[in-house]
Amino acid sequence: MLDGLYLAQEEIKQQGLIHTKVSGRYEIVQELPKDANTFDEIFNYADAYGNIRFAYIDDVHKASASATKEQKSASAIGGEIGIKTAEYNGFSFNISAYVSQSIGFLSPQKEDLNPDFVNLNQDSFAYIAQASLNYEHELFQAKLGRIQVETPYANSDDIRMAANTFEGAFAKIDYSANLSSQIMFLNRWAGYDSQDTLSQDVFKELYEDSKGVGIASLTYEYARNSELSFWVNHIDNMSQIAYAEMVGIFFIDGDAFHLDYGVQGSSIRELGDSGIEGNVYGLMSIIHYNGAFLGISYNKAFVDTDKKITDGFGGGPYYTSLDEATIAAMSEAVLGEDVEAFRIGGGYDLKQIGSGALNGFMLELVYGKLQSKDKSVNEKDIILSYEIADKWYVEGIYTKFDAPYEGKTFDRTLVRANYSF
Repeated sequence: MLDGLYLAQEEIKQQGLIHTKVSGRYEIVQELPKDANTFDEIFNYADAYGNIRFAYIDDVHKASASATKEQKSASAIGGEIGIKTAEYNGFSFNISAYVSQSIGFLSPQKEDLNPDFVNLNQDSFAYIAQASLNYEHELFQAKLGRIQVETPYANSDDIRMAANTFEGAFAKIDYSANLSSQIMFLNRWAGYDSQDTLSQDVFKELYEDSKGVGIASLTYEYARNSELSFWVNHIDNMSQIAYAEMVGIFFIDGDAFHLDYGVQGSSIRELGDSGIEGNVYGLMSIIHYNGAFLGISYNKAFVDTDKKITDGFGGGPYYTSLDEATIAAMSEAVLGEDVEAFRIGGGYDLKQIGSGALNGFMLELVYGKLQSKDKSVNEKDIILSYEIADKWYVEGIYTKFDAPYEGKTFDRTLVRANYSF
């Protein structure tokens, strides 16, 4: 559930767990391709891009109160490498592969191998994650093929080696500088969150016996870095989800003193016999002063008998999501019960204090609690990140998870280093 934030109007960048649900997270910022004068030139002017990623994970867990502790670890090197052609009459091509290669001398034998960086056969993998025909115009953009999207209930959620990508079609219409729409149809996906009976490197149905999901949105940017958005998701054979959100940044004293805020609401209605139905509401606020920040968020899910809510296909939209726990995962564990979630956290962004050896470091401490009538989950997260000159990004995440009602606990350490080009 960790991701960065790129705000189109002011290019303000806020990294880390606490800021994953603030304004601008549904914008995919990309460098426009070069222009070509002939069709042949689109390949002559093609650009390579991607990131090289190293990751290490160590997990000490108990599956139940009566189980013994087990330790699982793994390491991998890989990332994403892609090619984007030049643009000819608005059209261009994009293709990229995700790779995760286990590092033998830094990984244990298969019986002690953490499965997060490998496929279901515990093997390394490489696959074509994106392959699309793109069209770019001043007022209209479109993609067809394997694509990455960022929406409330379908998103990349890049938390291990392979982010989520989808097969389908996407279009964005800019009616004005402040008003825009997104329309898309997605029918298959791959990536870390997609794993079920098939591996993360295999594109599979979004939901069992489902034709896919149709998504439409309307977004209005009503102030600097503030927006109001409405989303409709029709997930065949699963649910119809209406989502509304008002989110933004209120500046008190320039950029040094500002307040992030958000209000969200979801209405989830069951389709077929999925059992996925309920209403979810949430509030979020993060206050910043120079490099220091403190955030608090709250979600409440109202669920009928034998029903549950969903994160959708990715990290979900909810403000209280933690490195592991989400209100939707809690709802699935306590079918038919209302669930509420709290999250509080703070940190310091040292790049706000100017140049120096520590410039680029950020530390976050986060605590969350999710509970139903008589069951609860607690999680504590410590995140240390270091950004170097927009090319290198290193993060370390320690997660302590405790579900007392089922005796499940774990302590997990994850380290990732990325070099982008």
